[in-house]
Amino acid sequence: MSTPPADTLSPAAAAAWRAYQAMSASKDEYFSMLRAMDEKYKTGGAPAFAEGLRMEQLLAEHDRKVKLFNQALTALTDPAARQQLMERLKAAADTGGKH
Repeated sequence: MSTPPADTLSPAAAAAWRAYQAMSASKDEYFSMLRAMDEKYKTGGAPAFAEGLRMEQLLAEHDRKVKLFNQALTALTDPAARQQLMERLKAAADTGGKH
C-alpha cells in the first residue's frame, strides 16, 4: 500500500503528522548535542554548566512535543484517518524518519 501524500491527510491526521515531525526534530536536536558533547569529552573536554542547562532545555522541549504528539494521536478517532497516519509513520520509519 502506498503512503498518502501529506496534502491528502485529514486535518486531524495532518495535525498528528506535524506533531510527530516536531517531536522527531526535537529528538534529533537533543541527540545531536549529546553526540557533540560525547566527542568533546572523548578529546579531553570538560562539561560546561551551559551545556547541562541546554541539555535540560532540549529534553524538556522534547518531552513537551512528545505530549503534544500523544494528544494529537488520541484526538485522531476516525479509523481511516488513523490508518493514513500509521502508513505515513511507517513510511517515515522505513526511510529513517525522512518522509
